[in-house]
Amino acid sequence: MKKYSTLAELLIDYRSHNNLSQLDMASMLDVDIRTVLRWEKNESLIKSEKEKDFVENLGIPHQVIRNLNTDKPISIYFDLKKRTYSFSGISRNVPEASWFNTDMEINTDRIHLISNDSDIQFITDIQEINKNTSLIKADLVKLAAKVLPELNLVLHDHAGFYAGHISVIPLKYDTYLKLREQQLKESDLMISDLATSFTEKPLVFYYYSLYADTMDNAYYLMNSLLSHFKRNKYKEYIFAGISYRTPKIEMLRQMGLKIIWEEPIDLNTNDTSTFLEGNLDMFLFGKMS
Repeated sequence: MKKYSTLAELLIDYRSHNNLSQLDMASMLDVDIRTVLRWEKNESLIKSEKEKDFVENLGIPHQVIRNLNTDKPISIYFDLKKRTYSFSGISRNVPEASWFNTDMEINTDRIHLISNDSDIQFITDIQEINKNTSLIKADLVKLAAKVLPELNLVLHDHAGFYAGHISVIPLKYDTYLKLREQQLKESDLMISDLATSFTEKPLVFYYYSLYADTMDNAYYLMNSLLSHFKRNKYKEYIFAGISYRTPKIEMLRQMGLKIIWEEPIDLNTNDTSTFLEGNLDMFLFGKMS
């Protein structure tokens, strides 16, 4: 993460990271290019009613904009690549997995069920940020949210803007094996591949997307996910999916998942497309299922 102390610095870096001209940004935000020029020279601030456009059209978290869009900016750490931020250098790193298993009574009323196209679009956007080129169809994610609502959640910040989500797809076992053996891609999945009842064993919980813009929000979402498995105590199940970021892969390995395969997605980084499989019993209960 990079520490930002001015709005101008953020906007210049954002354009560079996304290969945008000032005219491109002006068009995306429905302003004239002179406005963008003034922002990038620290000559003016964003009108409060325009902050929503930065969140929805540029994908910048609202808290990042709020900290910097003021006469007295409050520095904030922000990762343009991962769309995550932190208020301090101390809390910007991913903690040990055990941190998520400390107090499952902590929750928030800012978590809601995935229920509309806007929620689905944010999931798609995050997957594209992660360089996932094989996106699950929106209708399938919507149905998964109806079949398994406790594991398909969206979290908003205190101002009501999107801040993270969990999307878990209940899959038929034979379909899952094809994904595991790379005979299918996520984009190949059909409605008929969903497990709409929980009678088939083993149950397959395929995590499609797990994301939060801060570690605090990650705690709330992971708390919800882990609490589900702790309450239900499934006898036979598989928790698996594809992850793209090294810290998340390491966290899931600490929770008991094993790497089945991995492929590089960017020769300039250490990020990989990594398929992990296992269950959470040892992590939650200290025993294998």
